[in-house]
Amino acid sequence: MNHNETLELKINSMSGDATGIARTPRGVVFVHGALPGEIVKAEIVARKKDFSIADTIEIIKSSTGRTVPKCKYYGRCGGCQLQHADYKTQLELKAGIVRDAMTRIGGFNAKIFVNLTCEPSPEFWNYRNKAAFPVQNFKGRIATGFYRAGTHRLELIRQCPVNAKRLNEIYGKILDGLNQNKKFPFDGYDEQTNKGKLRHIIARTGINTGESLLSFVINGKLSAKSVKALVALGNEARPDTLTLNHNSKPGNVILGTYTENLIGSGLISERLGKYKYLFDTTSFFQINTGQAEKLFSYASELADGDKNILELYSGTGSLTCYLAERAEHVTSVEEWRGAVKMASKNLSANGFENVETLCGRSEDVIEDLKDNYDSVVLDPPRDGCERSVLEAVNNFGVKKIIYVSCNPATLARDCKILTGHGYELIKIKAFDMFPQTAHVETVCLLTHN
Repeated sequence: MNHNETLELKINSMSGDATGIARTPRGVVFVHGALPGEIVKAEIVARKKDFSIADTIEIIKSSTGRTVPKCKYYGRCGGCQLQHADYKTQLELKAGIVRDAMTRIGGFNAKIFVNLTCEPSPEFWNYRNKAAFPVQNFKGRIATGFYRAGTHRLELIRQCPVNAKRLNEIYGKILDGLNQNKKFPFDGYDEQTNKGKLRHIIARTGINTGESLLSFVINGKLSAKSVKALVALGNEARPDTLTLNHNSKPGNVILGTYTENLIGSGLISERLGKYKYLFDTTSFFQINTGQAEKLFSYASELADGDKNILELYSGTGSLTCYLAERAEHVTSVEEWRGAVKMASKNLSANGFENVETLCGRSEDVIEDLKDNYDSVVLDPPRDGCERSVLEAVNNFGVKKIIYVSCNPATLARDCKILTGHGYELIKIKAFDMFPQTAHVETVCLLTHN
């Protein structure tokens, strides 16, 4: 296949990043903007060793699940990948993404996943409780928005339909302030040179509490004049708390380790079910509050009856509270020191005294743990678990593993390793934590006789 060649393609399936897949006698083609079952006219935009990449230029036969995207920036902004599919179709596709990963990467029998479905989100618009807006210089002024798909070039957006309404209000006020005042005593960040003071704008809100946090991520020290200008800009959005996060490291990591409060305590609260949580600028907290309640309830039900639980990658204690209510004792492990401190506050505020919080990398801490656990709960980042963690869990002889994953590919890889040690996949359930995107959360139960 040649660059710029136009082909008529039948879309057979979908990849994990929501790209349509066409299998032809001339090879596999990944087609942006196409849905399974469709026939499309597509233009080849890249040729790789084992496959080609194409853009959809015409829908010849449309899927019954195709719909009109709600966002006018869709297709340019890289935040969403599935707005062209109706919500029922999105859920079916996400169940398929999990099913494909578990069979293709994990090597599991497809019969296990015949009834696999994806739990719908309570809200599939305006559900996100956090947004991070990169800041750059654009045509002589400071500009912000979201990155275009696959790039670090800005798409200058006005609002985002998946962000909570309060986040759109905050962003709109900040955008107005940036547009009205073109002579700020600081400029936007340039990743290539590591110069420019303002790197990101972070907005967070408690969906159930209405509280809001605004943070400016800055590169290096600011003059008193610059700080005053940021406070004035932030005040336009009227957040409950305003912070400065300091990050001078080159690269695309958003947040630094040090945060200072400019207005308020630096904390806001959220409620999940009957539990109340505090979190700050840097705390990890599930993006979709309503769906997090459903996922945590389900995961903790799988641990029902387990007296002694080990929880790895525990964050600020969101799931820990659910586990602690059912168990006699929980040992939670988290490497981010700020998250461990926040978890201790949250556990104490919710009345739990049966949790031991340990700060350190799971790969390191687990080597020194020797307790007799009834179950281990894993909730790792997208890269999944280090092999050493899985080997140590197996060496515990624990009979039950509950694995919460945000990446079907690494989940499948890790489950394959665990089944190699004699564990059996008993239950699997997908949760749509990120509507309009290709991302899907999954909870698995593995047991060992």
